[in-house]
Amino acid sequence: MSAHHHSHAHHHSGERIGFAFFLNFIFTIIEFIGGALTNSTAIMADAVHDLGDTLAIGLGWILDKSGQKEADHGFTYGYRRLSLLGALINLACIISYD
Repeated sequence: MSAHHHSHAHHHSGERIGFAFFLNFIFTIIEFIGGALTNSTAIMADAVHDLGDTLAIGLGWILDKSGQKEADHGFTYGYRRLSLLGALINLACIISYD
């Protein structure tokens, strides 16, 4: 028999999603400021696009955190599928955007 060794460290995806949200949000704010200071409609348009990305990441983050709640009387399976709902909403937004 061979020994079975590997790490069982669990990384919390919510922390990474939150980090990505805040990085994207800060970049969006900087881009809005830069677009306003330079009077550039191209930069402002990209900032609006980045704001949409920020909202999508934020929705995913909120639903990921909500999906970690335990099962209750109303939701006997639990809330784990909320992250899938976030993916579905983001997909619908992408399809309607194109």
